[in-house]
Amino acid sequence: MMRKRGHFRHGLRLYYGAHLHRRLFWWFGLAIFLTTASVNMLISVLGPAWSERPWRGLVFVGVPAVILWIASGKVARRIARPLYDLVQVSQDIGRGNLKARARIGPWDIGETAILSRSVNDMAARIERQLADQRELLAGVSHELRTPLARLRVLVELARTRGADGNTMDDIEREAVEIDTLVGELLASARLDFQALSVRPLDAIESGRRAIERAGLPAETLEVATTPDLAKFSGDPTLVARALANLLDNAHKHGRGVQRLRVDARPGFVVFQVEDAGPGFASGEEQRVFASFYRGGEALRDGDGADGGARPETSLGLGLALVARIARAHGGGVRAENRPDGGARLTLELATQ
Repeated sequence: MMRKRGHFRHGLRLYYGAHLHRRLFWWFGLAIFLTTASVNMLISVLGPAWSERPWRGLVFVGVPAVILWIASGKVARRIARPLYDLVQVSQDIGRGNLKARARIGPWDIGETAILSRSVNDMAARIERQLADQRELLAGVSHELRTPLARLRVLVELARTRGADGNTMDDIEREAVEIDTLVGELLASARLDFQALSVRPLDAIESGRRAIERAGLPAETLEVATTPDLAKFSGDPTLVARALANLLDNAHKHGRGVQRLRVDARPGFVVFQVEDAGPGFASGEEQRVFASFYRGGEALRDGDGADGGARPETSLGLGLALVARIARAHGGGVRAENRPDGGARLTLELATQ
């Protein structure tokens, strides 16, 4: 009860102490009384009959002035009220109520309406971003438990039976998986906070480094553009993460990478990753870039590059992160099936 009462008193002080409201009210009143005083002086000078009965002039001028001043208070309140509502909404957002929105009429087009829409858009973006982060953290925390549990089992086996080559390979694989998840989280955080470090890059060199990091032969890289058209600006860490995710997706779900093609078109550099898998199921081309989507086809879910079964431990963030990186660089992504078999993922990044 005390908290509600204090909040009510604070609201009253905020409303009646609003500088714009008070200034409008006083300036309206001053203008009205200066006008009526001038009219009264003119009446006194030009109309001698009024001077015999001054109370008539007072009534004639004073009553309308009071009425106009009361009306000016209503006008001042109407002008200042949207700003007061905006203050209330911003305070609600600051207290954690991200569903708070400013009221906007269908025909409101003034500066206050523009400001209200900006505040509403800001609140919606913050609400959506926090919801995405909560979903991401929940999914990652769930997925991290699996490799961590396997690591504990493998370490216990290594202690009791001795660490053979297979056990060490398994431990290394689980550590790499955890490192990949953490890397995707950090890249997602950089995008969320728009902490991009943009610098001049070379698409051919970026593709060559991505091939080397993935342990693929150099002939996997195909260059279909000239060096001068391969220049662009971007965040090297995020671009490297996007290419790594495309190659990793082809390795895990497409039976291996066949080709990484570097090309260019007006205003964009283009990276295309082609795999040797069965391709996408009908309608899957758009869904693969959604967060937490893992695909519905067994061939794409379970086959590794060697044709053997691989446990599916992907969180389903790899291609979603690629799409976000592309949008942050003014580009886009698309997925398609090749006529001769296999899938093709295309990443386009703006050169400027």
